[in-house]
Amino acid sequence: MRFHSAGLLLGISMLFAAPALYAADPPSRAAAIAAADAAAGLPAKPAEVSACQTPPAPGQKLAGDMKLGEEGHSITLANSGGGDALVKIRHAATGKLAASYFIRSSEELAIEGVPDGTYMIQYAFGPALAADCKSFTRIIKANQMPDADVLKTVVIDDEDHTEVKRSSVSYALSVSETANVKPVSIDAAAFNAE
Repeated sequence: MRFHSAGLLLGISMLFAAPALYAADPPSRAAAIAAADAAAGLPAKPAEVSACQTPPAPGQKLAGDMKLGEEGHSITLANSGGGDALVKIRHAATGKLAASYFIRSSEELAIEGVPDGTYMIQYAFGPALAADCKSFTRIIKANQMPDADVLKTVVIDDEDHTEVKRSSVSYALSVSETANVKPVSIDAAAFNAE
């Protein structure tokens, strides 16, 4: 009888120990971050993405059809977002890319000689430039200024003098919702469109 009770006790202890023997390993830190990103609605981070080998020089235009002139309007963009940013200036009527620029964290970009036009300004923050050096490996946050900027040269010509007036716009790029201008959140596809 003792033999049976010892066998029964051994069987019960094996039954209770079985779940512990087959318990899953705790999730890795990378898996936990990926799960948190998915829960927040962020796109999945690609496993392997090549990074830009030669980052663009400050003020270098990356893409777009805008031709800057000797004279024209000015757009100043200060990156106060805490990370590197890409800025896209689009023709408001068509959405076509006029110009794009890379602005490092805490730096400012002044674009001079901007031709007359109506422009939308978009910006995004990301962890690193992709291999093409014109886009991010992934976009963390993308925004668009709420209103288009109408840049139009005005000439005042009277008997006393001739005066040419041009526009100058300035923005601080930020992820904060407490800025004076409240940007509109856009998705990565809208930002990445050419």
